[in-house]
Amino acid sequence: MPNDFERTGMAPKQATIDMIEKLLKEWNIDPVQVKDKEKEMWYLVQGSAKFHIELFKFNKGPQIGDVDCVEVGGIIMKLPQDNFLPLYRRLLELNSSSVGVYFAIRRNLVMLLATRELAGLDSVELKTMVDEVRYFSDYWDDKLIEEFGGSK
Repeated sequence: MPNDFERTGMAPKQATIDMIEKLLKEWNIDPVQVKDKEKEMWYLVQGSAKFHIELFKFNKGPQIGDVDCVEVGGIIMKLPQDNFLPLYRRLLELNSSSVGVYFAIRRNLVMLLATRELAGLDSVELKTMVDEVRYFSDYWDDKLIEEFGGSK
């Protein structure tokens, strides 16, 4: 039985898959070439930043249960070996001035993320999520590596 408040699997919603594939085709990207073979996940690059689009289920606890979600996530950098507190403070400050995206630590990576439930998602909002993550990931990756160390 899954724990409350965690990812529980994939969310293969065909309408959302169709929106993602249409968006990629508009950018002359073959969705088949960038899609993970085992998950509903697409891997992309913008400048020096790698990012992904992923569909998944999230367990919101016993009252609500699983909900279908989308995440657009950009890899900013690997965590530096030291100097964590100033980096964490900077990320929280950036979060307080961001709209629609947020910085997070996942394993040993600094990520820039945009997530939401699929209910009510339309193609304009999906494109906005992807555009924000790909633009700001490419913008912040080099700046934060230069400021705090770390690496790609």
